Amino acid sequence: MELTESAEILKLIIEGTNAGIWDWDFETGEVYWSENFYGLLGYVQGEIPAKIETFYDLIHPEDKVLLAKALNAHLKHKDPYRVEVRLRTKENGYKYFECTGKAVFENGKPVRMAGCNADINERKLLENRLSQSEYLLSEAGRLARMGGWEFDLGSQRNIWSKTVYDIYELPYDADLSFTNPYSYFLPPYDEMLKKAVEDTVSKGIIWDLELQMLTEKGKVIWVRSYGEPVFDSAGNVAKLRGVFMDVEKYKTSEIALNHSIELITQNNLQLKNFTHILSHNIRNHANNIAMLTSFIDSDSLEEENADLFQRIEKVSQGLNSTLDDLAEAIKVQDIEVISDNIVFEDIINGVVEVLELDLEASGATINKDLWTEKVLFPRLYLESIIMNLVTNAIKYRKPDVPPVITLRTYTDGNDCVVLECQDNGLGIDLEIHGKKIFGLYKTFHEGKDSHGVGLFLTKTQIESQGGHISVDSEPNVGTTFKVVFKAKG
Repeated sequence: MELTESAEILKLIIEGTNAGIWDWDFETGEVYWSENFYGLLGYVQGEIPAKIETFYDLIHPEDKVLLAKALNAHLKHKDPYRVEVRLRTKENGYKYFECTGKAVFENGKPVRMAGCNADINERKLLENRLSQSEYLLSEAGRLARMGGWEFDLGSQRNIWSKTVYDIYELPYDADLSFTNPYSYFLPPYDEMLKKAVEDTVSKGIIWDLELQMLTEKGKVIWVRSYGEPVFDSAGNVAKLRGVFMDVEKYKTSEIALNHSIELITQNNLQLKNFTHILSHNIRNHANNIAMLTSFIDSDSLEEENADLFQRIEKVSQGLNSTLDDLAEAIKVQDIEVISDNIVFEDIINGVVEVLELDLEASGATINKDLWTEKVLFPRLYLESIIMNLVTNAIKYRKPDVPPVITLRTYTDGNDCVVLECQDNGLGIDLEIHGKKIFGLYKTFHEGKDSHGVGLFLTKTQIESQGGHISVDSEPNVGTTFKVVFKAKG
């Protein structure tokens, strides 16, 4: 009666632990599997034969050698038999089991062995997920050069992740009981970090600092140190915990960027001063021309000279108008170029008027094919762009061939306004000059009165407003410049 009760109690205990028992008689070869042994694999008792060959067939191929080694070590050397393997279920999936057992020996020879297979599938899957997450977190920290750390104020014990060791360039088994933990940091950052830590301990505040340090191997780098307090149940700071990051690459780039910004600011200031001086000096010459023309009585001139004089007056007026616009643009310290809805035809007519003498002298024809009437753009810039493109078309014409210049506007598929200037001039060999065509002081035709500034300024003006310019050209055929203005926001 007591034996039966003990067996029932043992059965309840085993079933409560989610395990199945087994028994193997080495002398007879008989094997016993409990009802729960079958059930954990999805079978009913007796559905598959209880044999050693059946059990080995259920083991995952990658785990067969592992179990065989553990079993042989137990039977030959009496090592503890405990091994984790995957067993195939009735649904052809695999579950993790912890297999344990113990053999009975007679005269040094094993005669029987019994044990249990405990279902550890949920625990093992959780461990695998945690292991994978830990790996991803570790890899992310390694790639980002960012690690975690913790310092126990009571035990004075430091805990670092591997990446922190890597940043310090210390071996993973290095002694972290520093006499002076701030010795790796260069002045004044050592005192800065020391004060931050003291404030955190005494006032419970967080620190976040960028510091320069000297690694164990003598490398000077920028790091970011973040730390926060961890309080005990009494509300006292018990630990410090935080993140340590190598920001050398980013900090170096930031310093270089700031230096570039300073240079650009300085260059802009010099350019602004130069613009003021240039505008002032040109204004003097323009005023002198205007004053001289005012002294002339056009009524007393011969017809040919009177016509020439009127054209000089137009050029003088155009020059003064341009200088007025320039003066308006630079009258404040920070230049802000305002965009307006500009009518293309108005600007083109103004340019044609200014270039009237050059157009007549060269026999040029200007065709206007304006499918789009307006564009949102600074007036001063648009005048300069069209002036430069038309002037180039006149300047680089074929000998004895009157230039034909077509100014075309339209809106492309991206809702961007496009201006094209097409001519029948000398053209440009883009294979030779294509990469430097918009460079400063770059010229492409010998014997021409060119300085290589116009196209550079044109590109700069267009790109400053979010647009771009391109060129299509063939020697002795002609050139087409295509200006694409920024799309409407």
